[in-house]
Amino acid sequence: MLEKITYYLRIISLIFFVVFISLLLEIIFNCGVFGISFLVMCGLFILINIFTVLTRKPIYKELVSYNLISTALTIYLGIIVIKLYTDYRANSLMYTLNYDYFKTNFIIIDLVILGIILNTLFIYFFDIKEDQ
Repeated sequence: MLEKITYYLRIISLIFFVVFISLLLEIIFNCGVFGISFLVMCGLFILINIFTVLTRKPIYKELVSYNLISTALTIYLGIIVIKLYTDYRANSLMYTLNYDYFKTNFIIIDLVILGIILNTLFIYFFDIKEDQ
């Protein structure tokens, strides 16, 4: 039961992930190389999630920790978006955003996404060898 809940929570969180990325597009493009690498990694993250759904392998549904990490990544990105839009200084014309904060968080998210992608591929190939 817990496996199914976390699996569907991961799929729902992927929708929020795309929404959060679209809300951050201006910031992403203003961060230069860090933003572009972040956008590429996010695209890969979305593709790897679509891949896991399309393969219909039960192992992706059974691994609670795998699903929770993807959900936690979306929550982390949501916190960044909430901080951006609720910060009272961001609405002021006199305040300029500190892009170093976003660059640092983009690097952290890039590394987490890279770990998720490598983990997904490892699970996929390990499960294929187990079937043979």
